[in-house]
Amino acid sequence: MAAQVIEPGAEWKPTTYPYAPTPGADPTKIPEFTYPDFRAQETVPRIFENCDLSADSKTAVYRLRKGVKSAVGNEFTAKDVLWRVKRAHELKAIGTFMQNAANAPDPKQWQKVDDHTVRISSDKPMPLICKILTNLYWYWYDSTEAKKHSTPDDPWATKWASTSLVAFGPYVIRSWEAGNRVVMDANPNYWQGPPKIKRIIYQVVPESASRLALLKEGKVDLIEGVSPDEAVSLATASNVRVAAVHGNQSIYLVMNNNKAPFDKVQVRQAINHLLARDQIVKDIYRGLAVSWEGVMPSVYPGYVEFNNYTYDVAKAKRLLAEAGYANGFQTTLTYSAGDPVQENIAVLLKSTLSQVGINIDLRKQPVSAHSDLVQSKKADFALWIDYPIQPDPNYSLRLLYLTGNAVNYQNYSDKEVDRLLEEGASIVDPAQRNPFHRLAEERIHEAATLGWIAEPSYVNAMSANLSGWKWFTTQHYKVNEMSFAK
Repeated sequence: MAAQVIEPGAEWKPTTYPYAPTPGADPTKIPEFTYPDFRAQETVPRIFENCDLSADSKTAVYRLRKGVKSAVGNEFTAKDVLWRVKRAHELKAIGTFMQNAANAPDPKQWQKVDDHTVRISSDKPMPLICKILTNLYWYWYDSTEAKKHSTPDDPWATKWASTSLVAFGPYVIRSWEAGNRVVMDANPNYWQGPPKIKRIIYQVVPESASRLALLKEGKVDLIEGVSPDEAVSLATASNVRVAAVHGNQSIYLVMNNNKAPFDKVQVRQAINHLLARDQIVKDIYRGLAVSWEGVMPSVYPGYVEFNNYTYDVAKAKRLLAEAGYANGFQTTLTYSAGDPVQENIAVLLKSTLSQVGINIDLRKQPVSAHSDLVQSKKADFALWIDYPIQPDPNYSLRLLYLTGNAVNYQNYSDKEVDRLLEEGASIVDPAQRNPFHRLAEERIHEAATLGWIAEPSYVNAMSANLSGWKWFTTQHYKVNEMSFAK
C-alpha cells in the first residue's frame, strides 16, 4: 500500500517483457504493460530531476524537481531529504542498510546546497547513490507534516507513519481500519496531475474463495496474493486477467548455520540435494515459478546460474554420513499459515527428507509469529520468501549473506565473502562490478548456506477492463498509472 503514497526519486527505464509468459497468466496481454530494464541500468527521473555523479564517483548531487507537493501542500525540498537520512540513521533499520550499501551512511556526508539541491560526499566511490533512487525504501516523506506527529517517545513519528504517513506520491491515506480496510484518495497536488482513478479501497478478505468470487462478480477490480491453484481457476474467466511476472522473489529454506545439525556444511549440502525443485515448480506452483539454486535473483545483473545440487538421494546420504549423521536426525520445519504453497512444499519435504532418515515435524505458524521467528534469527529450519529490492549483485549479496546483517536470517558468516563484498561495494563500472561478485557467489553456493528452491512469479488477478498494470521490485503496482476502459 505504501507504493501508492510514496513517490520514488527515479524509476528503471521500461522495456518489453524478456521472459516467456505463462499461458493463462500472460502479463503482456494487459494494455500498457512494461517491465523494468535491469540489464541496461538506465533510469527515468521522477521527483528528482537528475543525479550527477563525479568522475571519481565520490561526490553526487541530487537535484530535486521543483513544485512537487504533498497532499497537505508542503513542497518537497532539501530539508525532506536530510530529515529522511537522519531518520534512517537513527532508526537503524532497512534505511541504514541502504545508506551503507550506497557508501553514504553518515548524515554528515549529506549537505544542503539550496532548497532543491543536495550534495553527498564520500571517501569511497558511491556506485549506487544514483541508482538507489529507484528503490521504494529510499523513501521521501513530508517531513514538515511528520514532525507534527513526533513525540518524546517516538521522535521520528514511526507510529504515525505506519498508518497515516503523508508523502509526495499520487495518493494520501484517508482512513485506516486495522484488519479491515484502508481508503486512499488522490493527492490533489500530485506533480504529474491527478490520477484517473480517484480513490483506492484496500479491503481485507481473508477467504480466498470470497476474493475470487468478488473479482468474478465485478465487485472488486484487483486481488493480490493469488495462489497458483487460484490463478489456474481464473484463467478461463472472460472478465478477468491474470498476470504472473517473473521477478525477484525467491523461496528458500532457512537453516541456522550456527546450530547443530545445520552447522555442518555437508548437512546443508545434503538437504539441497533433496529439494525436488522441478517437481515443486510443476506440481505445486503449477508452472508459475522457475526452479532456482542461485544465491541472488536470476533477473538481476551479476547473477551466476548454478546447477550443482541436483536431486540425488544417494549423494545426500553420503554427505550426511560425512557430517556424522548417517542415520539422519529429527528436526522441526516451520512455515507460514498465510501461504498455502508453503504447506504443500513442507509436506513434500517431509516425504523426501525421510528417505535419508531426516524426520521432520511440521509446524504451521500464524503469519506474524512465523515472521517474528525467522526475522529474530531464531529459526532452526524454516521456509521463507524474500526479495532483494535493488537490482545489483553487491546489494543483493550483502542483504542476505553479509555477516551480522539483519536479513542474514541463517546466521551465515564467511570472512572472505565479507571482504569481497566490502571491496565490491566501491566498484563503479558494471563491466567490472558484476563479474567481480562471482567468487562470492561461488563460495556462498558451496557453503549451501540456504536451501534454494524456486523463484515464484508475482501474481495478481484483475478486471479485464483494467490497463496500465506493471510490476515493481517491491512486489507492488502503481494505481495512478492504471485506468479503466470506457
